Amino acid sequence: MQDKDTRQTIRFPAPVNDQWNYLLSTIWNQTMHLVVKLDGRLMDVRLRRAAELVMKAEPLLACRFVGGADPHWEVVPSFRPQSVFSLFGNGGNGKPALRRVLAGRIDPAAGPQAHFTLVRGETDTLIISVNHAVCDARGLSEIATLLALAYRGLGQDLDFSLPPSRMADRSFHPFLPALTIQERAAARECCGEQSAEWGMPWEPGTRGRPAYRFRTVGPPLFGEVKAYSRSFGVTVNDIMLAAFFASVGREIPHQEDRDYPVLTSIDLRRAHRGEESPAVANLSVAFEVWLPAGLTGRPRDLVNEAHRAMEEKKRLHVGMGSAIRLEEMFSSGFDFVREHLLEAKRRSRNEGYPKNPFISNIGVLPRSCADFGDARTKSAFVIPPVEYPPGFGIAASTYGDTLTLSCSFCEGPLPGLTVERVLISIEEFLSALTRG
Repeated sequence: MQDKDTRQTIRFPAPVNDQWNYLLSTIWNQTMHLVVKLDGRLMDVRLRRAAELVMKAEPLLACRFVGGADPHWEVVPSFRPQSVFSLFGNGGNGKPALRRVLAGRIDPAAGPQAHFTLVRGETDTLIISVNHAVCDARGLSEIATLLALAYRGLGQDLDFSLPPSRMADRSFHPFLPALTIQERAAARECCGEQSAEWGMPWEPGTRGRPAYRFRTVGPPLFGEVKAYSRSFGVTVNDIMLAAFFASVGREIPHQEDRDYPVLTSIDLRRAHRGEESPAVANLSVAFEVWLPAGLTGRPRDLVNEAHRAMEEKKRLHVGMGSAIRLEEMFSSGFDFVREHLLEAKRRSRNEGYPKNPFISNIGVLPRSCADFGDARTKSAFVIPPVEYPPGFGIAASTYGDTLTLSCSFCEGPLPGLTVERVLISIEEFLSALTRG
């Protein structure tokens, strides 16, 4: 008689930050990818085993999301670790396989939450795919780091294993005691209510398909950007925020004499508790930054304004304000928030309700997330979730001395040429800033 599989009864809490990203996955594709391009070959059998070890070490990845009155994570019944690895191609042109993988979707309600794909082209490309419902880009990087560690470890010891993750509180609650009641009120006010002021033009009713574009900014330009940051006392994030604002401003109809918002994000781990917080969690939060449209043709002035705005946001703990507002939203229940999002979706379709553009500056990817030993890594970058119109966003990630700008979108309602113009315009802004 076969033993009963008890894994299906194992549950983990799903805090509001997970619930929010799950609900977003019902509107667009919340799958994000870390792409590692290698100069050589990986051993696929060893890589498959490494992927299995990662799934064992991070049990949330083997779960499915269960909504309703008590949202939670539940281990997928009869989960098979070997199912999370795929191998495509046998040399030659690997681009078609890469496109298929990056346009794919992980269903958080079905699970599991991660997949690992090796594409064999002229050289190997590894894609680590994770649904945003279970973690943010920091978590994605950590999962890739564990995979690389397991791959190298198995090369030395066939019995290598990863230590199980520390199941810490993945909610916003551990961060709240760091602020006084007065600071929490100021943070909440600083975050403000999210608005819908402008958005990328798109064609309602047009059928589309998931697509992506990316553009690299390498040396010497990216080196000049970092040098400008140091010389003028601004951050690279300030510069990217200004560059994105100016670039979408070329595409979106607007008035020159007023301010407009762009959405960006901050990782609460870095802002408050450092490495004590769990990596595989959703602890990055979004907020609006308003900038003057009249400065888009003056890169240095716009960067200075972005710096001023961001310094004020950080001083008032805007990230905590965003977390507080999200907790307040879900105080009415999971189903209430679901209906709120469905209404926003309906208004977008029927009334042309816009969505402010979003930039996520993921920052520097650690070397450890792409260290697979003998196979040298040529590049690594993050591809963000596919946003459907009216949503539009890009991700900026750095590996080594190269910045990669990437965008996942719905091609058809939003032309690919429009996305390419935005990415090119960001690079042109960086060039004008540093060489003007």
